[in-house]
Parts: sequence; structure tokens; C-alpha cells
Amino acid sequence: MSFPETSLASVAKDGREARYRGDPASANPYPEGTEDHAVWQRAWETPDGEAAEREAPDGRA
Repeated sequence: MSFPETSLASVAKDGREARYRGDPASANPYPEGTEDHAVWQRAWETPDGEAAEREAPDGRA
């Protein structure tokens, strides 16, 4: 199965949207062992906002 060239942001968006729809993690359309598969899986597993919280400073002095 061949996939068109996609950005990792688009792949992550697809993973989040799959979770929102209630699709199982096994619905990942990308071949195991590829970067796209890992990015989709991470996006599917990461709760909303968690990634942003890890990247943003917490503001504590």
C-alpha cells in the first residue's frame, strides 16, 4: 500500500481525529515501523493539551 507524501502535522491530526471518532488504535493506517505510524499512534494516545503542556514553560519562579 502506497501513501501520498504527507506532513507529520497532518498525520498527527489524522490520529487525533481517529480518537475523536472513537476509532481503535489498531485503525492506524500507516505501516508499523514507520515514522508516520509512530506519529499517528502518539497523537491518538496523547490527551488534548498534554503535548502543549509538556512543551510550554510552567511559569513558576
